[in-house]
Amino acid sequence: MLSHRCAELGPPGVRALREAGYRAGIEVLPTVADVPESLSPAEFWDALDRRFRRAGMGSIRFEPVSSTLGAIAWRESPEAGGTRSDVRDARCHFAAGLLAGILSRAAARTVDVLEVRCGAGGAEPCWFLFGTVARIRELQASRVAGGRADRAAETAS
Repeated sequence: MLSHRCAELGPPGVRALREAGYRAGIEVLPTVADVPESLSPAEFWDALDRRFRRAGMGSIRFEPVSSTLGAIAWRESPEAGGTRSDVRDARCHFAAGLLAGILSRAAARTVDVLEVRCGAGGAEPCWFLFGTVARIRELQASRVAGGRADRAAETAS
């Protein structure tokens, strides 16, 4: 289990988890399909979900949000699954990095991922938004300024 309290890890630990997830994601994509770029979007998401299930990593579902954002619902995430519901600072940093690595390799360009709702403690699913680095930074800035990036995930659910 990768469950943790973010405050205990500190920024360097969080960055290390995310980077490890990203590197793993880059390597996971070839195991999804022999030629991932030959798959239609629906086939890609189905193949990725099957791969996650076979690996015991829960299940994922893609939801379009806008022309610049997509959303992923991840049920039974190994990272969130072991975290108690009373842990308020839980986040799935490894999972976000893993998804970013997979999507970046599939798209042959950098894709960033932002977790907007953590499923820790059984509040499933975890919701992630993905898009360009600039778009995700824009969402992060909006959250810091009091906006709610998770509204996009709510509309997708």
